[in-house]
Amino acid sequence: MTIVSKRKTQIIGAVGLALIVIAIAMMTFGRSAFAQPGLPMTTERTITVSGIGQAFGTPDTAYITFGVDRVSADINESVSGARDTLADIIAALEAAGVERADIQTTNFNVYPEDRFNPTTGQPTGERTFRTTLGVSVTVRDLDETSTIITAALDAGANRIDGLSFGIADVAALETEARTSAAANARARADELAAAFEVSVGEVVNIVEGSNFGGIPLPAARQDMGVGMGGNMQIVPGQLSVTVQVTVTYTLGG
Repeated sequence: MTIVSKRKTQIIGAVGLALIVIAIAMMTFGRSAFAQPGLPMTTERTITVSGIGQAFGTPDTAYITFGVDRVSADINESVSGARDTLADIIAALEAAGVERADIQTTNFNVYPEDRFNPTTGQPTGERTFRTTLGVSVTVRDLDETSTIITAALDAGANRIDGLSFGIADVAALETEARTSAAANARARADELAAAFEVSVGEVVNIVEGSNFGGIPLPAARQDMGVGMGGNMQIVPGQLSVTVQVTVTYTLGG
């Protein structure tokens, strides 16, 4: 026997042995022995559906971002003026009852602005410097939101860059949304099973998907008016938490 023939014989023997091992494993353990990772190891017929649940709650927290915009031909005056105004705003916020831990500087920018002739569009040679500062505030008593906004504006804030609402503890809403998602998944499974004239059996796998918590997404915000002075109307509306679950059930006849 030549060397080539001998090698061919060895390869054929190895392949045959591997096929025998696979056949024995399939007879012993069934197809579940070769199931893909992450999928339920079962030879039963199954159905997989996704359920979505939402829960709504009333906000108890407001998040406001105030801004200071200061322009001057002198860069030092621009920066110092904005800095002093920001210090006045922080002092006014604390006097209005905001804790220091709920006040945070969010941005600090300084940049030059060249002047242009509005008629010719040509530079005039004049240059000013603009300083912008931002401070974010967490308001934990929504009844004080209007008062806090007024205090910041009176102290020199000339921008309100953002106003949003949240719920400090969303655990109860997550539980409610999760229960609703489970019921929704079961209802979908029952509908599909009925359409194919089969029955839904036991749960064999559950995966929780996206969970939008933290600061929930707005569900409804009605006519939120923000004006100058003490007559501002702040309407937080409702917020929602959404949970998705994917469930696999066995199928009966």
